[in-house]
Amino acid sequence: MPELKDIIKTYGAIPPLTQFKRPMFVGPHPDDIEFGCGGLIAKMKEQNVPVTYVVLTDGAAGGEMSPEQMKQVREQESIEAARFLGVEAVEFCELPDGGDYSIEDAIKALIPIVLKHRPDILFAPDPLLKTECHPDHLKAGEAARRLLHLVSHRESIRRHGIAISDDTEVPSNITLAFYFSDDSNVLEEISPEHLQAKIDALLHHRSQMQDDSTGLLLNYFRLKAAHLGKDLPSHLAEDYRVIVPLCQHVYSEGIHYNKW
Repeated sequence: MPELKDIIKTYGAIPPLTQFKRPMFVGPHPDDIEFGCGGLIAKMKEQNVPVTYVVLTDGAAGGEMSPEQMKQVREQESIEAARFLGVEAVEFCELPDGGDYSIEDAIKALIPIVLKHRPDILFAPDPLLKTECHPDHLKAGEAARRLLHLVSHRESIRRHGIAISDDTEVPSNITLAFYFSDDSNVLEEISPEHLQAKIDALLHHRSQMQDDSTGLLLNYFRLKAAHLGKDLPSHLAEDYRVIVPLCQHVYSEGIHYNKW
């Protein structure tokens, strides 16, 4: 009889993140994807992996302009930052930034986009981050987590109020990857060029990068990448909490596959 670790290593293996063919990145706000995953995205595009962005909220609470002006500015900044990294597919859900919407509202906004792009891995902020207090981050991560199984069943999709035909192909076995996590199990090595591309992409979010804290914030991410990658050849990395399909329902052991 095989041991538990043999089963986990066979069915719970975590592939290199650049091996996924249709990655989708969910950001609560227009700049969160670059903050959390900009280095990985630069690496993916270098390897011609097609990337999809999904920005959950309209970003309208993130500045001193009128909400409508702020929304338009931040949407354009998000498009510019994505294109700088080579990302052409950018979807906007336009839920109210910091507003009164539910996790269920977020799920309903995300399902049609997931059906459209059929990702094989879905990135979102970790809703279980111990210190996280921002409701948009918590809702985005929880919505991504909850939709993984329901989106693979037509009747579940219909029960969330979304019409779907019987011949619609639904995605299945989507790997989940949390960024902004304090319980990571994957270090993704990035190069100095990938890190610089991340920083340059963030600077396209001009409405958010114009106060005295900007330099400190960007230095934080530089120093964090150096700390995470200190034992890697490039000395730079980003970290993720990756949950493969085997571990998304009941069977949790594989979350620490790399330690077995």
